Amino acid sequence: MRTLRTRNTSGTGSTKPETLVEHSGKTTSAGRNSKPFTLPPILRRNSKSNTNTSSLIATPLTELLTFEQNLERNRLSAAGQQLIDREEHLYGRISEEEIQPTTKREKEQLTRDRKGLLSHIDLAVKSSLSLDEDRLEALKSAVKAILQEEEQDRRWLKQEGKQPSWRPSECRRHHDTVIQSLVEECMVNAELPPKESNKLRSSLQRNICGKGRRLQEDLLRVVKDVKCCYPEDMDICNLYGKLYHQAFSAGMRKVAEYGLCMVDCAYLLYWVNVAYPEILQNLELTKTELQTLINKVLNVEEQAWREGSVPELRDNCYFSPLAIDVIQFVNAAFESVKTVLGDTSKVQMIACLLKDFLNSCKKFQEKVLKGSNKRNSRTVIMANLSCVEQFRDYIVKKADLFPVDIKECCLSIVDLKSQYSSLGTPIWLEKKQVFEKLLEGIYKHTQDVRGLTDSCHQELLGQLHLEVTVEYVRRLLKRKIKLRDKEMQEQAARSVCEDGQRLNKLFTEAGSREEWLSDILARIAEVLKLQDISSIQLEIVTLSQAYPYLSDVQMTALLSLKSNLSTSAVKRIKKTLLDIQDTTSSQDGPSFFSKVLGFH
Repeated sequence: MRTLRTRNTSGTGSTKPETLVEHSGKTTSAGRNSKPFTLPPILRRNSKSNTNTSSLIATPLTELLTFEQNLERNRLSAAGQQLIDREEHLYGRISEEEIQPTTKREKEQLTRDRKGLLSHIDLAVKSSLSLDEDRLEALKSAVKAILQEEEQDRRWLKQEGKQPSWRPSECRRHHDTVIQSLVEECMVNAELPPKESNKLRSSLQRNICGKGRRLQEDLLRVVKDVKCCYPEDMDICNLYGKLYHQAFSAGMRKVAEYGLCMVDCAYLLYWVNVAYPEILQNLELTKTELQTLINKVLNVEEQAWREGSVPELRDNCYFSPLAIDVIQFVNAAFESVKTVLGDTSKVQMIACLLKDFLNSCKKFQEKVLKGSNKRNSRTVIMANLSCVEQFRDYIVKKADLFPVDIKECCLSIVDLKSQYSSLGTPIWLEKKQVFEKLLEGIYKHTQDVRGLTDSCHQELLGQLHLEVTVEYVRRLLKRKIKLRDKEMQEQAARSVCEDGQRLNKLFTEAGSREEWLSDILARIAEVLKLQDISSIQLEIVTLSQAYPYLSDVQMTALLSLKSNLSTSAVKRIKKTLLDIQDTTSSQDGPSFFSKVLGFH
């Protein structure tokens, strides 16, 4: 690679370029003609208005550090990358770039520098359980350096020819060994504070209690501080938990080998059967482990959707293991904490995790709906609806384990009807089509939702049935139709009644069990057909009692269809209904009319 040489012109340590250019003149020191130097237009823009040089902010250059400087500042990942670059330079580049000549001295220096780096990484890992802010950053950098080394090992395995003597370095395995030594050392040196130590009768009791206390404090520190320094796939909490369990168990076995007095024996049994399990089931530890597991399940589900995978078909229904896996993890955590601690209130604290998880599921489903142009979105939605149903059933079944507010929040998230609402409002509801076209659209839509489980399919069809009927009534009340005489009103009544029957037949054959919806249109048709004021009053009252959420505005809109009714007649009918509603407070009927909005 060519370099720019400079010469010393003053006899001091300063250097100047060999060739100097006078930008204001027409010639250079070499005697060549040259045009006066001018700024490019883009740099001259606004030059007149920006004469204050203090307003120009120069972007600071990134500081380039040597390997030794990076090591001194505990920037271990940067130092490690520098060594990897030198390694490729000396031993033949893994990329297809030109191979540079090497020297024995450079290789020896690289070997020494690697030892220095690994020593700093070991020190950072050994300081894991006594972290301040600086050590926390050092550990994060050390973990990143370890992952870089692992990646470099994999790259060398794919290459042919001579490789460095330290490859594969197996830094990950060495890291685990260092942590094992750290844990064993912590357990050996575990001691109680003097005030607490004096309360125990024997050195054996102090030894056991000291180890148990150290185990609990260290595991909590791992969960709260150390965990954030590692990627999820390293599962650092589980590694520490396993190593502490092994160390504590080994210590208890060693103690049990000695002849124990009755008091010490009872104390040992207490720790093994009560105190130690309580430590392992500390809520913070359990919640952290559970959160990691269920989030991983959802990430797998989302990744599969992004990659275009189609859910598995089981018994002609699209299936996702999401709900089954998550419910198993949550239920295992519930049962474990309940068994060990015997306290339902503490078990309920875990339920908050399920609420957060269900919110994440909801956001995922919204992503799928927005990305409906993906080929697999429709099938993923169907599989997820089955999962929503399973979550709802589990929450209802385990209601005693959920605080009231958490249970209500979870159930609102997994409310199937709100889920179906986003799916069950097809485009044809927004278009003014003749009824035949409407039926064709409905039929096609009912065919498109095949592939759901039976219960989901039935509930979805029921929701569609309800929405179509609501929309039908809304449009009926919204239209500026004037049924001027008996003949027109009877004709309209027949049409509404027939439409209700055909809608009901189509939906019940498709799988809906909401047959009561056909009765609404039949009752509305009866109001349109009747001519006697008293009969209309009776039918309106009957309709209101069957469907108690019929409002004054809705009743007015319905009666206004009968344009031959006088104003006084309308007032009489409305007054009769209001009197009946005042004397009865029952709201037990379906809330159909509360959904009929936006027609006036």
